Amino acid sequence: MKTKTIHKDKVNIITLGCSKNMVDSEVLSGQLIANEIEVVHESGKKDHNIVIINTCGFIEKAKEESVNTILQQVELKRRGKIDKVYVTGCLSERYKNNLEAEIPEVDAYFGTMELPLILKQFEADYKADLIGERLLSTPQHYAYMKISEGCNRTCSFCAIPLMRGQHVSKTIEQLVDETKGLVKKGAASQMELLD
Repeated sequence: MKTKTIHKDKVNIITLGCSKNMVDSEVLSGQLIANEIEVVHESGKKDHNIVIINTCGFIEKAKEESVNTILQQVELKRRGKIDKVYVTGCLSERYKNNLEAEIPEVDAYFGTMELPLILKQFEADYKADLIGERLLSTPQHYAYMKISEGCNRTCSFCAIPLMRGQHVSKTIEQLVDETKGLVKKGAASQMELLD
Protein backbone atom coordinates (compact mmCIF):
# COMPACT_ATOMS: atom_id res chain seq x y z
CA MET A 1 0.00 0.00 0.00
CA LYS A 2 1.39 3.34 -1.10
CA THR A 3 1.00 6.19 1.34
CA LYS A 4 0.80 9.84 0.49
CA THR A 5 3.75 11.86 1.71
CA ILE A 6 3.25 15.45 2.76
CA HIS A 7 5.88 17.31 4.73
CA LYS A 8 3.43 18.67 7.29
CA ASP A 9 0.04 17.28 8.32
CA LYS A 10 -3.00 18.93 6.81
CA VAL A 11 -6.40 17.92 8.16
CA ASN A 12 -9.68 17.95 6.23
CA ILE A 13 -12.71 17.92 8.55
CA ILE A 14 -15.92 16.57 7.04
CA THR A 15 -19.03 17.52 9.02
CA LEU A 16 -22.27 15.58 8.71
CA GLY A 17 -25.56 16.12 10.50
CA CYS A 18 -26.79 19.07 12.49
CA SER A 19 -25.45 22.51 13.28
CA LYS A 20 -24.24 21.25 16.69
CA ASN A 21 -21.78 19.07 14.78
CA MET A 22 -20.78 22.13 12.77
CA VAL A 23 -19.92 23.99 15.98
CA ASP A 24 -17.98 20.95 17.26
CA SER A 25 -15.99 20.83 14.00
CA GLU A 26 -15.28 24.57 14.21
CA VAL A 27 -14.01 24.18 17.79
CA LEU A 28 -11.84 21.22 16.74
CA SER A 29 -10.46 23.33 13.88
CA GLY A 30 -9.64 26.17 16.26
CA GLN A 31 -7.80 23.81 18.62
CA LEU A 32 -5.79 22.24 15.78
CA ILE A 33 -4.84 25.65 14.38
CA ALA A 34 -3.78 26.81 17.86
CA ASN A 35 -1.46 23.78 17.85
CA GLU A 36 -0.04 24.88 14.46
CA ILE A 37 -1.77 22.13 12.47
CA GLU A 38 -3.21 23.19 9.12
CA VAL A 39 -6.96 22.59 8.78
CA VAL A 40 -9.52 22.81 5.99
CA HIS A 41 -13.24 22.14 6.14
CA GLU A 42 -14.81 19.85 3.54
CA SER A 43 -12.13 20.63 1.02
CA GLY A 44 -12.50 19.23 -2.49
CA LYS A 45 -8.78 19.62 -3.05
CA LYS A 46 -6.64 16.55 -2.54
CA ASP A 47 -3.86 18.35 -0.66
CA HIS A 48 -4.58 16.98 2.83
CA ASN A 49 -3.26 13.76 4.31
CA ILE A 50 -5.62 13.29 7.28
CA VAL A 51 -9.42 13.24 7.39
CA ILE A 52 -11.63 13.63 10.45
CA ILE A 53 -15.28 12.74 9.86
CA ASN A 54 -17.73 14.26 12.33
CA THR A 55 -20.67 11.85 11.99
CA CYS A 56 -24.40 11.94 12.64
CA GLY A 57 -26.19 8.97 14.20
CA PHE A 58 -29.68 10.32 14.71
CA ILE A 59 -31.86 8.99 11.87
CA GLU A 60 -31.32 6.12 9.41
CA LYS A 61 -30.48 8.34 6.40
CA ALA A 62 -27.90 10.24 8.46
CA LYS A 63 -26.38 6.98 9.72
CA GLU A 64 -26.18 5.70 6.16
CA GLU A 65 -24.54 8.92 4.94
CA SER A 66 -22.01 8.74 7.79
CA VAL A 67 -21.10 5.10 7.08
CA ASN A 68 -20.81 5.77 3.34
CA THR A 69 -18.54 8.76 3.99
CA ILE A 70 -16.34 6.66 6.28
CA LEU A 71 -16.10 3.93 3.63
CA GLN A 72 -15.20 6.48 0.92
CA GLN A 73 -12.39 7.92 3.04
CA VAL A 74 -11.12 4.46 4.04
CA GLU A 75 -10.95 3.59 0.33
CA LEU A 76 -8.86 6.72 -0.30
CA LYS A 77 -6.58 5.61 2.52
CA ARG A 78 -6.34 2.11 1.04
CA ARG A 79 -5.31 3.62 -2.31
CA GLY A 80 -2.62 5.74 -0.62
CA LYS A 81 -4.36 9.09 -1.25
CA ILE A 82 -4.53 9.92 2.48
CA ASP A 83 -2.61 8.64 5.49
CA LYS A 84 -5.14 8.58 8.31
CA VAL A 85 -8.90 8.55 8.88
CA TYR A 86 -10.42 9.48 12.24
CA VAL A 87 -14.13 9.32 13.08
CA THR A 88 -15.92 11.31 15.77
CA GLY A 89 -19.45 12.51 16.43
CA CYS A 90 -22.77 10.95 17.33
CA LEU A 91 -22.55 7.79 15.21
CA SER A 92 -19.14 7.04 16.69
CA GLU A 93 -20.40 7.76 20.21
CA ARG A 94 -23.42 5.48 19.84
CA TYR A 95 -21.97 2.63 17.74
CA LYS A 96 -18.22 2.75 18.43
CA ASN A 97 -17.82 -0.98 19.12
CA ASN A 98 -19.80 -1.96 16.02
CA LEU A 99 -17.87 0.48 13.83
CA GLU A 100 -14.51 -0.74 15.14
CA ALA A 101 -15.52 -4.32 14.28
CA GLU A 102 -17.03 -3.50 10.86
CA ILE A 103 -14.57 -0.83 9.64
CA PRO A 104 -11.24 -1.54 11.38
CA GLU A 105 -9.30 0.48 8.77
CA VAL A 106 -10.24 3.69 10.59
CA ASP A 107 -7.27 4.80 12.67
CA ALA A 108 -9.36 5.76 15.72
CA TYR A 109 -12.96 6.38 16.75
CA PHE A 110 -13.97 9.09 19.24
CA GLY A 111 -17.18 10.05 21.01
CA THR A 112 -18.83 13.45 21.08
CA MET A 113 -16.99 14.66 24.19
CA GLU A 114 -13.49 13.40 23.42
CA LEU A 115 -11.87 16.44 21.83
CA PRO A 116 -8.73 16.17 24.03
CA LEU A 117 -8.28 12.55 22.89
CA ILE A 118 -8.53 13.57 19.22
CA LEU A 119 -5.87 16.22 19.81
CA LYS A 120 -3.56 13.59 21.36
CA GLN A 121 -3.51 11.83 17.97
CA PHE A 122 -1.68 14.93 16.70
CA GLU A 123 0.51 15.26 19.80
CA ALA A 124 -1.43 18.48 20.38
CA ASP A 125 -2.60 19.98 23.65
CA TYR A 126 -6.15 20.97 24.51
CA LYS A 127 -5.99 24.70 25.09
CA ALA A 128 -8.62 25.61 27.71
CA ASP A 129 -7.96 29.31 27.14
CA LEU A 130 -9.50 28.90 23.67
CA ILE A 131 -12.97 28.05 24.95
CA GLY A 132 -15.37 29.76 22.56
CA GLU A 133 -12.68 30.22 19.91
CA ARG A 134 -13.24 28.43 16.64
CA LEU A 135 -12.63 28.56 12.92
CA LEU A 136 -15.99 29.51 11.41
CA SER A 137 -17.13 27.50 8.42
CA THR A 138 -20.34 29.49 7.94
CA PRO A 139 -20.46 32.66 5.84
CA GLN A 140 -18.85 35.52 7.75
CA HIS A 141 -22.09 37.36 8.56
CA TYR A 142 -23.56 34.61 10.79
CA ALA A 143 -22.57 31.80 13.14
CA TYR A 144 -24.18 29.07 15.17
CA MET A 145 -23.88 29.28 18.92
CA LYS A 146 -24.30 26.22 21.12
CA ILE A 147 -25.83 27.26 24.44
CA SER A 148 -26.18 23.78 25.91
CA GLU A 149 -25.37 20.16 25.31
CA GLY A 150 -27.30 16.92 25.83
CA CYS A 151 -30.73 16.15 27.24
CA ASN A 152 -32.09 14.74 30.52
CA ARG A 153 -35.25 13.30 28.97
CA THR A 154 -35.15 9.63 28.06
CA CYS A 155 -37.81 9.56 25.36
CA SER A 156 -38.07 6.12 23.75
CA PHE A 157 -37.91 7.59 20.24
CA CYS A 158 -34.79 9.73 20.78
CA ALA A 159 -31.10 8.84 21.20
CA ILE A 160 -29.77 12.32 22.03
CA PRO A 161 -28.96 11.44 25.68
CA LEU A 162 -27.04 8.37 24.45
CA MET A 163 -25.00 10.43 21.99
CA ARG A 164 -24.68 13.82 23.70
CA GLY A 165 -24.98 12.97 27.39
CA GLN A 166 -26.91 14.69 30.14
CA HIS A 167 -28.09 18.29 29.70
CA VAL A 168 -25.42 20.87 30.52
CA SER A 169 -25.88 24.59 29.87
CA LYS A 170 -23.11 27.12 29.35
CA THR A 171 -22.95 29.96 31.83
CA ILE A 172 -24.21 33.43 30.91
CA GLU A 173 -20.61 34.69 31.16
CA GLN A 174 -19.38 32.04 28.69
CA LEU A 175 -22.18 32.91 26.27
CA VAL A 176 -21.47 36.64 26.47
CA ASP A 177 -17.73 36.09 25.91
CA GLU A 178 -18.38 33.77 22.97
CA THR A 179 -20.89 36.20 21.46
CA LYS A 180 -18.40 39.06 21.70
CA GLY A 181 -15.80 36.93 19.92
CA LEU A 182 -18.22 35.99 17.16
CA VAL A 183 -19.30 39.61 16.68
CA LYS A 184 -15.63 40.63 16.35
CA LYS A 185 -15.35 38.08 13.52
CA GLY A 186 -18.30 39.75 11.76
CA ALA A 187 -21.15 37.45 12.78
CA ALA A 188 -23.34 40.30 14.00
CA SER A 189 -26.28 40.35 11.65
CA GLN A 190 -27.68 36.90 12.39
CA MET A 191 -26.93 34.33 15.07
CA GLU A 192 -28.78 31.08 15.62
CA LEU A 193 -28.79 29.77 19.16
CA LEU A 194 -28.61 25.98 19.46
CA ASP A 195 -30.27 24.48 22.49
